[in-house]
This record gives sequence, structure tokens and C-alpha cells, in this order.
Amino acid sequence: MERLLSLSEFDLDYTEHKDSFKDLAKLAAKVTGTEVSLVNLIDSYTQWSISGHGLEIEQMPREDSVCQYTIIDGEYFEVEDLRNDRTFPG
Repeated sequence: MERLLSLSEFDLDYTEHKDSFKDLAKLAAKVTGTEVSLVNLIDSYTQWSISGHGLEIEQMPREDSVCQYTIIDGEYFEVEDLRNDRTFPG
């Protein structure tokens, strides 16, 4: 709850930050050897992709996102290949 309150206090226009984080998304893809990298902010209901590399998406319902799992438990979470993971049918 504290994370959600902090995020709402910023009162961000997510589309405004797309260019600011573009290089970070590209670097993350390069470092991890992936074709896709997204910089996301997640509120109560929505995952907002404020910047990305390899995939153009602005938002999705939180319950459909992979990133929601990283904040649910607070532990390390990795999906090696999303195409082959049973948790996330494509």
C-alpha cells in the first residue's frame, strides 16, 4: 500500500517520460540479451509502460502483467523465456 501511495503522490503523466527512459530500456535489453525490455510503473489496476525497447505498449491490466509478480512477494523473480513459461500462456 505504501508503494501505491508514493506512486500516486508523484501525479505523473506516464507518456511524458517515454524519451527519458528510452536509453535505459535499450540498455536493459542489451545487458540481459533479450529482444524486449520495458520500464514499467504499476498502480492498483494498471501496468503503465513508460518506455520500452522491442515492444510498443502503453498499458495493460495489472492482472495480465508479468511485472506484478515482482512486487507481490518482494523476492527475486525471473522468467527465463516468456514464450515457454506455463504461468504466462501466450
